Parts: sequence; structure tokens; C-alpha cells
Amino acid sequence: MACAVPAQAEPPLLNGSFSGAEGDPENVWNIASTCGLAGCAGTVASNQGWTSPMTLTNGIWYFSVTKPDGFICADGSYQPAIISMELDPASLRGILSADSNGACPGGITSATPFQLKQV
Repeated sequence: MACAVPAQAEPPLLNGSFSGAEGDPENVWNIASTCGLAGCAGTVASNQGWTSPMTLTNGIWYFSVTKPDGFICADGSYQPAIISMELDPASLRGILSADSNGACPGGITSATPFQLKQV
């Protein structure tokens, strides 16, 4: 008697061009991902000039970038921001978290939801 092997779910790959990144319809990300025996990985490149590796953990894609002058502090100075993003490949909904990493007095953090649309 043969036993059926349970079906493996396809990994949630994310490939193509997507708009609406960071809440801006003019911001487009080009995303390429693959999965192998060692897990899933990919790359996201923005038309804003940055590229980041991304990793898949528990069905969610994660990546981050550092943007020089990404925060305006209360004193009017500009400081780098560490931008971390998590993205659900099924719904294309994500959360953008920004952290001044203490560069602004008192530190600044924010979290903003976003919705991508494949173009």
C-alpha cells in the first residue's frame, strides 16, 4: 500500500514591477525572487535609486535600506534613516518602518502601511 506524500505549498515568490511603494504611486519597485534548498531570497530595486537584498521569513518578505537625509529632526537638521520593510506577497500589503537610529535628539521612529499594485 502506497502512502500519499503531502503536497508542499509553493513558496510565495514575488517577481515583477510594483507601484505604490512607500505610499507614492510614482515610486516603482522591480522585484525578483527565487527559492531553493537553502530558502528563499531576492532583490528589490527602486526607481528612487536604491537596491536591497530581501529574505523570506514565515511567508513575509523583509528588506531594508538606509536613506541619507531620510529624517528631518526637530532642529531642522537632516539625518540618515534606516528604512525596514515587510511585505506580504499574497496581499501585496506591507509596513514601512523608519528609525533615525538615535541621530535626531530623542530618536524618531514611524511605521506606515502601504499597498503595492503590480504594473
